[in-house]
Amino acid sequence: MGCGGPAYGDAFLVPFRAAQRAQSSGRYLEAAERFAAAAEGAQRLKDRDEALFMRARMLERAERWSEAKTAYAALKKVSPDGPRTARAAYDAATVEIERGDAERGWAELAVAIRRYPDHGSARRALELWCEHTAATRGEPALRQELSTWTELKTTELGQRLHYERARSFEREGDHEAARAAYLETARVRPYPKGNLTDDGYWHAARLAHADGDHVAALAALREMLSDREGSVGGSYVRPRFPAAQMRIGEVYRDGLGDFARAREAFRQTHVDYPDSVLADDAAWQETLMARRLEDTGGACDAARSLKREHPQSRYLRCLHLVCPDLPPGERPCARYIADAM
Repeated sequence: MGCGGPAYGDAFLVPFRAAQRAQSSGRYLEAAERFAAAAEGAQRLKDRDEALFMRARMLERAERWSEAKTAYAALKKVSPDGPRTARAAYDAATVEIERGDAERGWAELAVAIRRYPDHGSARRALELWCEHTAATRGEPALRQELSTWTELKTTELGQRLHYERARSFEREGDHEAARAAYLETARVRPYPKGNLTDDGYWHAARLAHADGDHVAALAALREMLSDREGSVGGSYVRPRFPAAQMRIGEVYRDGLGDFARAREAFRQTHVDYPDSVLADDAAWQETLMARRLEDTGGACDAARSLKREHPQSRYLRCLHLVCPDLPPGERPCARYIADAM
């Protein structure tokens, strides 16, 4: 028995390839006709759905908005659970919003989100729908509506419902409720099950710091970093980890005025995340904290470490300002760095 690819059949393949050529040449109406012919000749449902979807897409490219919406609707009708139907639902709603009855389109988008929450278009669609609903109906109405979408709790969008609720509170100016909702976002689906876990912690800490609740800000950041997972030869670093450790130092420095703990937090940043773009910034802040503590020896040690570990750093020209033992650079320290010391 030999193995081969799927049997498309000439009745599908010939018009489908002709449609692709027409598409490449910008002949979108011709392409739409060819894709329709390919759909009629398809032997597999997958091929038929792809051709029907592309027909709708070509009509959209040709700015035949009404016909495009009809074509998307036809695909949804004949193949409600097909591989292209979810995308068709989102695209049809977008066409309606932009080229037809906008409010009807937003309603269709909400239906698509709830019907196809695991599709790649769902996250951005939910974000846009929430912003539109908040702007037109108000933040309380948005949160009330989201509270009824209980069927999404176990889907890919489950965590984002909490996140959008937090954003709603923040837009309204209720930082206390927003902070609680951001923490709920982080905790309801911990990493790696959720992709907004660290965002939840980060924004909760951001608002706490802005509100002067520096202890709460530190607690949120430490809770995020406590989940750092080990791996062979080191550990896995999630994108927000270096910035979170750096922010701990900034909270100690700017919020609590504790330069000793800020110094340690900055040192920990470049030690734990030496490959981060923040590593030399953290090393420089360590030298400044040592200087604020009048520890000249410690400042010089940190400055030498910065020079050794980050030979391309913008701070090298400024090291003599924190450590008299080091010679000035060939060019002067940048004014914006010197002024911020």
